[in-house]
Amino acid sequence: MNMLERMVFQPRRGMYQELEGLTTHFPPKDAALYRQLLPGQFAMPRQPIVTVFVADYVRVHPWPMTRYQEWSVLLKAECGGEAGWFSLTMPVTRRLPMIGGRYLGFPKYIAREITLARRADTQVAQAKYRNVTRLTLEFHAGPTRRLTPWEQELAENEAFFKGDSFQLVPPGRGPRAKKITLRHVIPPKWSPEAGMVRVRVHPDEIWEAIVPDEAEFPGTYNHFVGAFNLSAEKLC
Repeated sequence: MNMLERMVFQPRRGMYQELEGLTTHFPPKDAALYRQLLPGQFAMPRQPIVTVFVADYVRVHPWPMTRYQEWSVLLKAECGGEAGWFSLTMPVTRRLPMIGGRYLGFPKYIAREITLARRADTQVAQAKYRNVTRLTLEFHAGPTRRLTPWEQELAENEAFFKGDSFQLVPPGRGPRAKKITLRHVIPPKWSPEAGMVRVRVHPDEIWEAIVPDEAEFPGTYNHFVGAFNLSAEKLC
């Protein structure tokens, strides 16, 4: 990062100081579509994995950055022998994080209605765009089946974000590829709660066909406090 980028994305107290969110992971139903959605700059991993999350960034620093929400679909990818996650889409509720995110290569656009709320014994996240529900995640605590080895590996990683992000600049097109890494300036405290997440996707979403038919997968509700920044560097 150059000096201006460090000033914007790496405040000394840390930009992201508290968040909560839901996340889930599953193998793609359609491997050919997965390859089609993954940019040509990135290679297919040995184990293709789709991650879907909804996050509420409760405390963000410094002003004029304020609390906002976002959701994303991530595809596991490889580049130059490194593993990471490509963000296929990333709607966000505020303009400033949209601008900053797109500068780093995240495919952000404004979607005013992204919510995360408890309903009885469940956590429900919902995302709307122009009054149409695009995504719903419904979390129930406790796994209901034995996890596969790769699911268990992700479950044992207490962090909400499971690795570096691979993005293209301009977003989705390139030709530049960047690796975005979380840099903690205060030791993180993650508080994950394991369970199962039911996924409902609007059929107009281009990735809807990679969601397996059962549509309920292992995932977590997670709460974070600490402080981290985003660091970008050239990738492959």
